[in-house]
This record gives sequence, structure tokens and C-alpha cells, in this order.
Amino acid sequence: MRLDSASLLELRDQLRLRGERPSFPPSAPPAGPEKPLSAEASAVVQRVAPMCEVLYLLLVADERHDPREHEVLRGAIRALTDGALHTQDIEGMLVRFDDRLKHQTREQRLEQVTAQLASDRSDAEAAFTLAAAIVIADETPDQREKAMLQELREQLGISGKRAQTLLGEVGL
Repeated sequence: MRLDSASLLELRDQLRLRGERPSFPPSAPPAGPEKPLSAEASAVVQRVAPMCEVLYLLLVADERHDPREHEVLRGAIRALTDGALHTQDIEGMLVRFDDRLKHQTREQRLEQVTAQLASDRSDAEAAFTLAAAIVIADETPDQREKAMLQELREQLGISGKRAQTLLGEVGL
């Protein structure tokens, strides 16, 4: 699987830029306890949570914390939610994903979220494409990340040929 197409690299860079800066609600200070989400934000979270969890699972696949990967993930979540979620909301989601990994294996979590995504072809393809951007976020894809991306592709029912097309064109 080619992870160095110009359009995939451009997507990675754009997501990273979008995720670099923290964002805060206009009325909220930059620090403090997590506030409950509004009904609108909660609905957005529910809609994109499976896709975001897939991206989080890739983020932690290599067991290293790289700020570039975190920025790309945050940028992807902002893009998926059209900016409806602020930094503290995103960090809250990531904490919930981490808690799930304490009670289930990565394989169990991946199977559960891909089952939700596989039923909608556009969601599955978007999740796969964004996942590829996470894999190349630190510019040195780890073998575990590559293997997980391949596993993700298979579980989402995306053919190898379609994967090449998605990564070469990145039509999100």
C-alpha cells in the first residue's frame, strides 16, 4: 500500500495544521474541568465516534506518543465535526477511548468500530483515508501501524485496488 502520494501527504499536512492550535469555546477559559457537551455537540460526537476511535487506535498502535500524530488526530476530529468540538471535548473523547482499551483488547475495539463503519461505504472509506494520514503523521510509519492499517482495510471491506485509489486521490 502506497502511503506517499502527494494528496495523502497534503491531507496529513492540512489536518496537522488544523490540529496544532488548541481551540476553546468563546465563553470558556482555556483550562478547567470538562464541561458537559451541548445536545448538538453530543449528537456530533455520537455520529463520528466510531471513526475517531479507529484513528485513536492507530495513534496508540506503535505505543509511542508523537505530538504530530496527536495533531493530525485532533485536526481530523475537527474536520469531521466541522469544528463543533473544542480541544477539551476532543481530549475527553480520547480519554474515553483509552478507558475502553483498559477493558477490551485493541482487536476487540477495532472489530466493534469497524462493524459500525463498514455498513456505510463513505464512512468506511473516509475512516480508512484518515487512518492512513495518522500512520504517516510522524513521517516514519511503524510496522505495527502499517499492519493495523491493512487490517482496518480488510475489516472495512475495502479492496486493495480501491485503497490505492483512495490514497492516491484522497477525495474527502
